[in-house]
Amino acid sequence: MRKSNLRNIFSLKNIVGACSLTMFFSCDTPPEKRQASTEKIPNGETYDFQLIYTDSAKVKTILESSLNKDFSNQQFPYTEFPEGLTLRLYDEQGHENIVRGRYAIYYLATQMVELRDSVSLKTYEGKQLKTSQLFWQATSDWVFTERPFEYIDSLQGTITKGIGMDFDKRFTHLKAHKITGIIPIKE
Repeated sequence: MRKSNLRNIFSLKNIVGACSLTMFFSCDTPPEKRQASTEKIPNGETYDFQLIYTDSAKVKTILESSLNKDFSNQQFPYTEFPEGLTLRLYDEQGHENIVRGRYAIYYLATQMVELRDSVSLKTYEGKQLKTSQLFWQATSDWVFTERPFEYIDSLQGTITKGIGMDFDKRFTHLKAHKITGIIPIKE
């Protein structure tokens, strides 16, 4: 009896060992799932929101978006607006300037905002900039693009087209890199 019990124990150990080895080697993750595990997962998501920034009881900025994804958990932290945003900027007199883009991303470390896809900037004075990509450096309030643009100044009746432009947020210091169109020159 002892030999048969001993044989049963060895058989049972062999079966358990074989099953364990089979399970161990069969637990390899398929390549599709491995790639999905490297996908960036946001810290949080905000839907249909409006963020109002005030200073000394005056509204300075209103940010509106249907979706915001917070990736501040990444090595290079950022926040993303995959469905676009509308940004309303107010000056000291309460004039409203509007910036829109179908996609935006804000890099927290550099305080750089990138807007893409049908970007438009419209001032209360009737000036308008249209481009496919626009950057805004928040700390220096400097705005620029290296892409083709169209700048409309309805006060002067001009339309300027070109590639590459940079300016301050008030459009007072404007530099177009390569331009075409009608540009009035005051003597």
